[in-house]
Amino acid sequence: MNEGDTVQVGRYVDGEMTRDEVMAFERRMEDEPALAAAVEEVMRGDAVLRSALPELSDVSQILERAEAAVRPSVPWRQLAAAVVLVAVGFGSGLMTGRSTTPMPMGDAILQSASAAHELYAVEVVHPVEVTAGERDHLKGWLSNRLGSEVRIPDLTAKGLSLVGGRLLPFEQGAAAQFMYEDGQGTRVTLYLTPTADEANSSLRYGDTETLTMVHWQGGSWHYALVGPYGKDRMTELAQSVQGALF
Repeated sequence: MNEGDTVQVGRYVDGEMTRDEVMAFERRMEDEPALAAAVEEVMRGDAVLRSALPELSDVSQILERAEAAVRPSVPWRQLAAAVVLVAVGFGSGLMTGRSTTPMPMGDAILQSASAAHELYAVEVVHPVEVTAGERDHLKGWLSNRLGSEVRIPDLTAKGLSLVGGRLLPFEQGAAAQFMYEDGQGTRVTLYLTPTADEANSSLRYGDTETLTMVHWQGGSWHYALVGPYGKDRMTELAQSVQGALF
């Protein structure tokens, strides 16, 4: 592999390519097994680095520290959410004591999902990487990156239209986020990441001052639905997502 391809592999893995560049690069990977293998090797190396970093502290503590540290004119909550998202994605954080025991998967999912929602739900120009108008490409791209078929639930019957989606980091490798919004522009995000351990779980809940989160596992996927609605509405939406997926 030449130096130019090495640079392109790095840009692809780091998410630095434009949408058109991603599509062209993925077409190349389909035709060039050696290039696809190089991408997989780099992603494996990144996963090893992530697993070697310490654990994430509580999200609320990080947000409080960020609020105190950032100038009032700066959108501190978005910056803090970005810190949390990267920290969860790399399996790291502000750990106290000497323990290296990983947090429960459900907690990690909820923290990462809520941080991603905080970061992107307020975006006006670039809330997603791939818009709903390219639904087929979005589905194929994320399925390829996550290593398993990704399904995009239709929530129009519940008053939510698809905005689009994006690829996100997670401690186990990668995750996807789909964004929906209602007629008033209120946004809900669905976070999902694959797992090697198949199981089915009941709905589990988490919340912040402004968000309600619903987490569950369905087969080989973990899901988390995040939004500003109350628990009853979020439960209704989560059940609709489950019905659309199975």
